[in-house]
Amino acid sequence: MELIGVLDIGTSSVRFIIFNLTGEVAAEAYQSIRQFYPRPGWVEEDPLEIWEASQKVIIKAIREPNVNTKNIIALGITNQRESTLIWDKFNGNLLSKLIVWQDRRTSARCDELKNNRYEDLIKNKTGLTIDPYFSATKLEWLLKNNFPPYEREKKSNLAFGTVDSWIIFKLTGKHLTDASNASRTMLFNIHDGKWDNELLNIFNVPENILPEVLSSYGNAIYGYTKKDSVFNQKIPLCSVFGDQQAALFGQRCFQKGDLKSTFGTGSFIMMNTGTDKILSKNNLLTTIFYKSDCGKIFYALEGSVYNTGSIFQWLKDGLGLISSYDEIEILSSGLDYRNDLYIVPALTGLGAPHWDPYARGMIIGLTRSTSKNEIIRAAMESIAYRTRDVTDAMEKDCGIRVEQIKIDGGVSQNNLFCQILSDLTGIKIIKFDLKEITALGAMYGAALGIGLWKHPDQIKEGRQFKEFSPVIDSSLRENLYRNWCRALSRSKKWIAE
Repeated sequence: MELIGVLDIGTSSVRFIIFNLTGEVAAEAYQSIRQFYPRPGWVEEDPLEIWEASQKVIIKAIREPNVNTKNIIALGITNQRESTLIWDKFNGNLLSKLIVWQDRRTSARCDELKNNRYEDLIKNKTGLTIDPYFSATKLEWLLKNNFPPYEREKKSNLAFGTVDSWIIFKLTGKHLTDASNASRTMLFNIHDGKWDNELLNIFNVPENILPEVLSSYGNAIYGYTKKDSVFNQKIPLCSVFGDQQAALFGQRCFQKGDLKSTFGTGSFIMMNTGTDKILSKNNLLTTIFYKSDCGKIFYALEGSVYNTGSIFQWLKDGLGLISSYDEIEILSSGLDYRNDLYIVPALTGLGAPHWDPYARGMIIGLTRSTSKNEIIRAAMESIAYRTRDVTDAMEKDCGIRVEQIKIDGGVSQNNLFCQILSDLTGIKIIKFDLKEITALGAMYGAALGIGLWKHPDQIKEGRQFKEFSPVIDSSLRENLYRNWCRALSRSKKWIAE
């Protein structure tokens, strides 16, 4: 009857999932999160709404008849990364909105940093490329624009955090984060595992506003929930992972070279590189996979694609081409691959390996005969092409051929998409039967924290899965991809011209 609860705070929703100790879901609850777009390229969320949604889904899940809160022996958190906020560490009051990872408002500042030749220094210390995606320029912007100079001089009451830190603070009163989230801020040295003073000076960030960085899992490592919390009891918080690292963990990618891709609001292709830090020569990111309870750091190579599920959200809510996501597979079925109609999904710029915050989305190849079904199909294909952009770069960096990808996330539930992904990348695709692999990764971490397993290698995979292999010939695949590259080139630097 012992249970582990995981709070999964994504970009567009919050879930609380209760697992039994075999990794099966005992109960879950879901609530969506609103996004706000105050200016073109700006993306914000309300941290208070995220916290209130977190409480609501916890209450709903623990009220399920097969759940006794007293049987919840550990908690885990997994979260959207890089999104940035500030609050008052003494009274808990919010001092900013949440600037979401997709936000582009600091593009000009990133250009300035590149022009001042900080790119190599930052990449060598953090494994990241200079881009508005990461937390550092977001935090710098908040400090500059939310506080008068005399307040910025004090800063003793300010607390910076990514979403995990905010929720940890609300649950336990502690100002903490884990190494996987810290490694996405562009302020954290991934070699020595510490906040980097030189980077703090570059971004004008005082060290005393930063959270303490802990291992990704351990017994009560993040403390206990407060007695007056939504749980009404003290439960140990035993794991915290950034969402993509949690998915890599949940997919059991524990061997060097194991690869997964999560297709959610964005898509994130990540490879376990073990204890080796591969500094990419092909515009990918080197990041911390996780820090174990004994302090050992494992690394990963990652390519981030900003718009995946958000493309379908745009087709539904923006264009009205579909009324539900279930229509995507139905309307796209039976259509052939075309080398003259492409969508470039750069609604908030291009991530890896292009890193162009000035790129914008594009549909090219429209004719009078183009149907909405063909546009929906082109949207699905665009995600596969962007995945290949990343896997090609990974192969060059690692010198190995990518043979298979384990996939998860909401978009992966579409079987037609899985086949398209395999066809256009030429890679075998493995899809597991559990949609919430990200939460499962945080559950595995919490279970390790309480001693259910001694080492990640002891976690056994017992879940069913589907496999998808390419069914088109390589000459068609390469012709389609060549024309994709032509289309992609036309979307770059669009708003800078």
